[in-house]
Amino acid sequence: GKMVEDYWGPGKALLNDSKGFLDSLKTYDKDNIKPAVMKRIREKYKPMEEFTPDRVAKASSAAEGICKWILALEVYDRVAKVVAPKKEKLKLAEAEYAEAMKSLQAKQAELQE
Repeated sequence: GKMVEDYWGPGKALLNDSKGFLDSLKTYDKDNIKPAVMKRIREKYKPMEEFTPDRVAKASSAAEGICKWILALEVYDRVAKVVAPKKEKLKLAEAEYAEAMKSLQAKQAELQE
């Protein structure tokens, strides 16, 4: 038959240590999410009709929170990949500007003499 993914055992173990679980969510390294994880979220979970906070809330308010967290991470990952190159370009442009201003100030000082 078809293999069914069963996360009940590992999920139960995580939830038994609720403080540790919450701490792991709070300290999750959102800037270094493995591409394979994001691919799975985008291809498998995000398209699911049942994977919305409203739908999940009908089963569990805790699961609703996790669903929101996962969807927020997906958005963050998408935005971060767009913003990061722009931040790098801005940093380079600011360095060039600072160099040009230094040169301008030197020329202005020469004119003052």
